[in-house]
Amino acid sequence: MKLFLGNAAFAAGVVCLYSPGLIGLSPFSPNVFAAAASVAVGVVAVPSFVLMNRSLLAEKEPELVGADDGRADEKAAELLGRYVSSQALGGIAQSALSQIQRLESAESNFEKLVVRRFGAGTLSFRKFMGVMASASEALSKGMIRMANKMIIFDEAEYQKLASGEYLRDDIPDKIQEEKKRLYEKNLEDLRSILEKNEKVLLEVDHLMMELSDADYSGDDIEAAADQINELLRQLEYYK
Repeated sequence: MKLFLGNAAFAAGVVCLYSPGLIGLSPFSPNVFAAAASVAVGVVAVPSFVLMNRSLLAEKEPELVGADDGRADEKAAELLGRYVSSQALGGIAQSALSQIQRLESAESNFEKLVVRRFGAGTLSFRKFMGVMASASEALSKGMIRMANKMIIFDEAEYQKLASGEYLRDDIPDKIQEEKKRLYEKNLEDLRSILEKNEKVLLEVDHLMMELSDADYSGDDIEAAADQINELLRQLEYYK
């Protein structure tokens, strides 16, 4: 439908511009400016037509991300990126993408710190790398949940409800107010997941700080690792 309407509008615009009965642009016009304008419009119209159709053909509705999807993390990040400019979801989406970047940075440095502290392949190495893997998995599940919640969030409908515009239509206000509460609950859940992910990242940063500092004893580092595991057990999405 979008492809049809887009091309129909484009064709109608070209007809209006070049039709003798309307604007009547022509490269053979005795008016130098009109002739130049007709050529310029024609030059711009061709790539615009191609780009418009490429964009319309490439556009598709986002799909929910499955946790068992091999590209789940990548798809979740792509979906979050779509909502950065959203009025209602933009701040949450931007914060979530920032968390993903920080996690990737932590993962790239964590192994180096563990190897330097305990050596590669040791029991301690495997234990601490397991802690990092568990933290990454928890954040991944949180990001997937956030992406899926954003897909089902109809921002236009939410803005109508939030602005009070619904009070002027014929749908019972009680029903629409209940719908508004559902949207607000969705936003609350998104912020809650964001907060839990932030707590995990904070504990990972704490552990990395202790791993990098020779003044911290093995017991201190073990306690920091246990604290992450305890936090992960408390998170509702880490199951």
